[in-house]
Amino acid sequence: MKGCRKMKNIHPIMLDKYLNGSQFQKIDEHIYKQLSDGSIRIALSCQLEGDEDSQYLLEDILDKYCVNCADYIEEKQSGDTRMYSFELEGSLGNGKDYQNILEVSKLIGKRVYNKEIDGRAKLFIE
Repeated sequence: MKGCRKMKNIHPIMLDKYLNGSQFQKIDEHIYKQLSDGSIRIALSCQLEGDEDSQYLLEDILDKYCVNCADYIEEKQSGDTRMYSFELEGSLGNGKDYQNILEVSKLIGKRVYNKEIDGRAKLFIE
């Protein structure tokens, strides 16, 4: 479908740096706090459907949940499957970062897509 971008099989990933207890503290399932600056983080991986560009959906997620992409980890292809991994962090710095990252964690196991409606892309989660 023209104007429709999709990612599925969203799952958390454990980054090696999260295992360093002097730099990160686990504060919830799959959610970590960076001790040096207090940022709240989660690392995710997903499968892109078809020949989707990972940038568009990620930007929509960043906007919807008021988070930043802290690290673009990798994009790899195995046959017809394209996997995309990234780390997100809260961007507001006003105490709502944990809540925003917690909302992002609810994408785990879901399918996310956007579709153009009336000339504007709208984000859908199922």
